[in-house]
Amino acid sequence: MEHAIKRETAFVGIDTSKLLLKAVLLSGDEVLCKVLENDLAGYRWLRSWLQKNDVPVMGLRVCMRLDDPHSNVAARELAGMGMLVCDAQPGPLEAYARDCGLPSSMARGAVVLAHYCAAARPTHWMPPSPAYLELRLWLRRLYAVQQLRKQEMARLERHFHAGQIALHQLLRQQIACLDAQIRQHETAILEHVRRHPGLPRPPELAGNYRRIARDSFGASQAGGH
Repeated sequence: MEHAIKRETAFVGIDTSKLLLKAVLLSGDEVLCKVLENDLAGYRWLRSWLQKNDVPVMGLRVCMRLDDPHSNVAARELAGMGMLVCDAQPGPLEAYARDCGLPSSMARGAVVLAHYCAAARPTHWMPPSPAYLELRLWLRRLYAVQQLRKQEMARLERHFHAGQIALHQLLRQQIACLDAQIRQHETAILEHVRRHPGLPRPPELAGNYRRIARDSFGASQAGGH
């Protein structure tokens, strides 16, 4: 184990935004910076840039803030290239920044992430399974349909109070169709979870979808409140 640690001579910190990746490479005594687009082409350019600087990407430790939603796709793609993506947890990272005499607001910066990566050697993150990603997409789609139903219910009340009977009846039929879609989504989600036992509990279930949480992840996880 000690031998493996000593062989690590390069570390990367990546600050993500919706459109850009700001990468800092620590390699020996060098500190190199690169700004790339936060898309597939940008991830490939990052790999090429590292290789041009004589840094092997396989097993390279890369620190990111995975609590940032703009990091999710980048983390999966870089892990797929063989890099060891590390999740820089906010608490330890901000404590490290304070120990360095820096304000906690700088903890998201790529330079701090790179130095934290070299100093703390955080354990690498495992990408979620395709089944887990599909579950989250199902839940987001269900949420979208439910939000549409809420909007239609508000319109239904307005049509009723305005005496717009034909519109009121038409909207009731549309809401019934949305109700059917919601039931279909819930059934599909439950079947998906049963086909893939052991999936982690997605964050979208926090405080929502009590039936799904209860039937799929157990009463102890579903209630909470």
